[in-house]
Amino acid sequence: MLDHLITHDDGLRMVPTDRNELAAAVGRLREELRALPEEVDPARTRVLTRWIGIGQMCLGHHEDARTFLRQALDLAARIGNTGAVVATGLNLADAYRYAGDVRTADALYRSALITARSRHPELVDFALQHTGKHLMERGDLAEAETHLREALRLRIAKGNAELVESAQAALDRVELLLGETSTPTSPASARPT
Repeated sequence: MLDHLITHDDGLRMVPTDRNELAAAVGRLREELRALPEEVDPARTRVLTRWIGIGQMCLGHHEDARTFLRQALDLAARIGNTGAVVATGLNLADAYRYAGDVRTADALYRSALITARSRHPELVDFALQHTGKHLMERGDLAEAETHLREALRLRIAKGNAELVESAQAALDRVELLLGETSTPTSPASARPT
């Protein structure tokens, strides 16, 4: 819905390709949501609230993002769409991570990964990818690498080149960071004492 207006920055966070256009598109989605009749299928409301939340997150409006994504998550749970619960839970975790709330993000990522593993194996690679990026940001590089290697393996098996490229980019970033942490900071620190 907004995919064409979102890309990833050097830290692999979602950002707008065109901030003004994304803001306008989010505004249009909000208007569509407001115009929905009360008796509308809750699945449409869930989709709109999710994408508004994702757009707001990319624009840096973290509180609004969390509000809309929480609504979308609650709707997904209420209608019994566990696949949407996993996907939206990952988006909500991202919104908390982007806002700096690592603890809440961690709980949401782990819950989504557990649900994906037990009920939606087709979403495990997404849960691993999001969780791996979270672990990378919080500095748990070894665990991030493990998650991202598994995501890459699953995506290679799916045969989707775009997903493979995304997983490889995240894994490359972790390996770069791992290399930086294993490099001595100065020549003096490498000398025996």
